[in-house]
Parts: sequence; C-alpha cells; structure tokens
Amino acid sequence: MLRRYRLTLGLLLCALVSGSLAAQTLPEKSRPRNIFEALEEPSSGEGLITIIQSSELRTLVGSVAGGRTATLGRDGNYTLLMGYRIQVFNSNLPNAKAEAYSRAEQLKRLAPSMSSYITYKPPFWKLTIGNFLTREEASQTRTSLVRTLPSWMRESYVVRDKVRILNYTDPNVSQ
Repeated sequence: MLRRYRLTLGLLLCALVSGSLAAQTLPEKSRPRNIFEALEEPSSGEGLITIIQSSELRTLVGSVAGGRTATLGRDGNYTLLMGYRIQVFNSNLPNAKAEAYSRAEQLKRLAPSMSSYITYKPPFWKLTIGNFLTREEASQTRTSLVRTLPSWMRESYVVRDKVRILNYTDPNVSQ
C-alpha cells in the first residue's frame, strides 16, 4: 500500500513538473502582453470575458506614473519624493515613546546633520532617520551607523518612505 502511494505521488510530481516546464516554454507571441489580453484570452471550458474601456485607460494600466523619482510636492526649498530612510526603532511597548525620543536625542548628538522622524501609527512608535534618494546611499549610512552603535544593528532597516530633499533638481526635466 505504501508503494502504491509513492508511485501515485511520483506520477503527480512528474505531471506537475512537466506542466510547469510546458508553461515556461510557451512561444513569446502566445503570451499575453498585458492584463487585458490575459483576461480576454479564450480558454477551453471557461466563459468568455470582454472588457470595454477607453484606449487611454488600457495604455495607462500597468505603466509607472512619473518614473522612479516622481515629485510628490514642494515645501519651500525642499522637494518631497519617494526615497529611503533608515528605521532604527519600532516598538509598541509601554515605554516606546520615551525610547524613541531618547534614541533621537542620542542620534542628534552623534550626527547633528542627520534628520530624524518619530511617527506614531497605533500601536507602534517608529524612529526613522535620513532622506536618501537611493537604497545604496541609505545602506552605506546604515553600515556606518551600526559601526558606531552596534547594539542597534538587529533592529535597523532601510525602508521606502517619503523623503525631503533640499534644492532638488529632477535629472529627467530639461532646464
């Protein structure tokens, strides 16, 4: 009986592997180019889907709006963009607020030019630092930070966030 189960399991595994290999080797022209083609593609034993919308909407779906460094807004000489920060604290313990402010003061003494941001999104207090356009910049700063404060290494991460860049000029816009 055990042998029969092993044989059945082996056959199922072979069928799954061959099916996934066949799906991976489809010719390029038979693959749908977008979600609309994928949904509208006829399949045997299934119903037919027809999507009706303007051609403008069809071209917008799936495209990235504004590129990687789209400007989110301006605040005086600062430009708001999507970038990276280093999260150095995140807690929901009763003393989390005091700990976040304490760490922010410690960072201010070590790196006075580094901006720190304390946020509260119930139930968590978070402390993030810096305004970096690239993940690489944030990672390099994190590396030097954990050299100075090794006890913070386990809970520091590079995170995607809105950042404020002073006197930013968009490289994609001709002046």
